[in-house]
Amino acid sequence: MPNHRAAFIGASGRIGALLRAASRVDPAEHVQITWQFRAPPPDPEIGFHWSDLTDPQPLINEAARRGGLEALLVFAGVSQTGRKDNPAEMKANVKIVDAAISAAQSAGISKLIVASSSAVYGAGVGHPFVETDALHPLNAYGAAKVEMEARCARRADALGLEICCLRIGNVAGADMLLGNAMARATKDVPLRLDIFPDGDGPRRSYIGPLSLFRLLCGLIAMDQPLPPVLNLGVRHPVAMNALLEAAGVPWTAVPVPVSGHQNITLNCAALFDICPQVTLADTAADIVAEWQRVRGAL
Repeated sequence: MPNHRAAFIGASGRIGALLRAASRVDPAEHVQITWQFRAPPPDPEIGFHWSDLTDPQPLINEAARRGGLEALLVFAGVSQTGRKDNPAEMKANVKIVDAAISAAQSAGISKLIVASSSAVYGAGVGHPFVETDALHPLNAYGAAKVEMEARCARRADALGLEICCLRIGNVAGADMLLGNAMARATKDVPLRLDIFPDGDGPRRSYIGPLSLFRLLCGLIAMDQPLPPVLNLGVRHPVAMNALLEAAGVPWTAVPVPVSGHQNITLNCAALFDICPQVTLADTAADIVAEWQRVRGAL
């Protein structure tokens, strides 16, 4: 019998699909997650149908069916279908989270874990971003996430809820590199990748889907209150060329000069202090291995 129960909003999205597969590959012993679908789920035992987040009743019903829910994970959004430079379309990300907070309160759920993004920080500043750094988003998507975080903070204070926004870097398999590279690149038409004078491509903070699932389960089960924001990635940034090599994706170098955009990374020390017991895939090879393992369960 699981000690902790949670609901996940966004089961049909890229990250949601990877996490559902991760839960089958490496089930959590003490955490049970029920998955929200906009259409009736393939198996009612794994999740529930909730198409309109402004109506809290489906969440209330699911909480009763599961014997209560301890946490709500909000990973739904429009980043996949919307244009990230369109403020009107990106505004939906704020509205979705706002509706989820209201529904959680109605369902008696006091803990929310919300997917934000490293896009809130903007361009690289010469060091890994920490949670206290100033926010300078470069597009409407990042600006909407900044607004969403502010809304979460205000509503947490007003309603007495615990809301933690995760500033996620790149999730292997849900990103633009690995998520699309296998379909795009061939030996005859390899993927073109910027390579800087030090011999590496862009470095980013990544996480594999199994590691992400383990971290989320750790945060769900956490007894102590979570901070309002947390950076999320593995301990060391990885170079994109190392990921492509590990995945066996054909690529060709495009030499470029030194640029601040080579290193846009996160300092995740606060996350590791909170979840020291969680085992993470830390190298490019291990991150790709997680993605490939989960792909087989999709």
